[in-house]
Amino acid sequence: MSRALLRSFLSAVIFLAAITSCVVLSLADDKAADQYNVSGSVLSVVSKHGYFYQVSTDSRIYFLMCTKMRPLGLGAQECKIGDNPITVGDTVRFRVDGDWAYIPTSAEGSEEKLRILTTELKVIPPIPPASSLANPSSANAPSGKGKGAGPRPEPAIVIGTGMEVKGQHGVGWSTAPNAVASPVSTASAATPVIATAPVTAVPVTGGAPVVVMPTGPTTGGVVTGVPVTGGAPITAIPTAPVMGTPVGGTHPAGGGMIMLGGGGAPQWVHVLRIQTAGKIYQVECSGKHCMVDNKEIGLGDTLALRVDKKNAYLSGDPANSGADQKFKILSVTEVGSAPASEQH
Repeated sequence: MSRALLRSFLSAVIFLAAITSCVVLSLADDKAADQYNVSGSVLSVVSKHGYFYQVSTDSRIYFLMCTKMRPLGLGAQECKIGDNPITVGDTVRFRVDGDWAYIPTSAEGSEEKLRILTTELKVIPPIPPASSLANPSSANAPSGKGKGAGPRPEPAIVIGTGMEVKGQHGVGWSTAPNAVASPVSTASAATPVIATAPVTAVPVTGGAPVVVMPTGPTTGGVVTGVPVTGGAPITAIPTAPVMGTPVGGTHPAGGGMIMLGGGGAPQWVHVLRIQTAGKIYQVECSGKHCMVDNKEIGLGDTLALRVDKKNAYLSGDPANSGADQKFKILSVTEVGSAPASEQH
């Protein structure tokens, strides 16, 4: 490449970067401080193949991906709160707009933009009984096929929403819901939990008991958390059993789902995590939000679900299970067990 062409290329990149910066600032200028109405604690930070943050609010767990890139696309940058990189234990205030979360920075009117990879319920509502279906003894045929009876529909609840790069099946879910046992369990070696309330514990270095808010899952033997009175995180031994929401492992280490291949931008698609009385299904929608009965499917929605081979059919109201929408099943998990192999 000649020097003249190189100069032109660099000038174009700088110009585009300047335009991008202006757009971000103009968007943020319209947002009042009170619009950052979501607040949560950072449970974990993954820094392989990008920067990813698991954030726990009162009722939900978010998995966020920082979209900042170094100049000329030379790797990812970490997102910040104010002037400091986001770390475990930080309290994050952000606003949600579609598939994105926005965090205010120290620069007036500017924001960090993070893609919302997954959003999950921390506590799963009771699954409605089969009797809630309009015709629990019958099943709906796939829309437009009219082949008569098929698999029996089941009541189901949307327990997670997310996005992945099409074909990579890279969504990771942090929770391991169980419809039979209570969603709030006692921590043990076999059942690590995210504490739902502050924990009184004695620092491992000695001293008086301290009340801490755990910054990550615990098995109950020791807990790492931030003292409610402030200060750096400490490791301490709880003085009583730790109660919380069961978790199942961590998100995929490294966020390999966003690595580009073959040039060009990745094609993002929306996915749902849906729980019935006995199974958890991950289904794929499209680049648009998942829809049923001409309405966007949201976290906590109750649906009627039936399965036919590798497809799931959803209707929006279990009490009036009429026409249904077809979705591709990516994986199936027995409630309370490890994820099953993905279907292809």
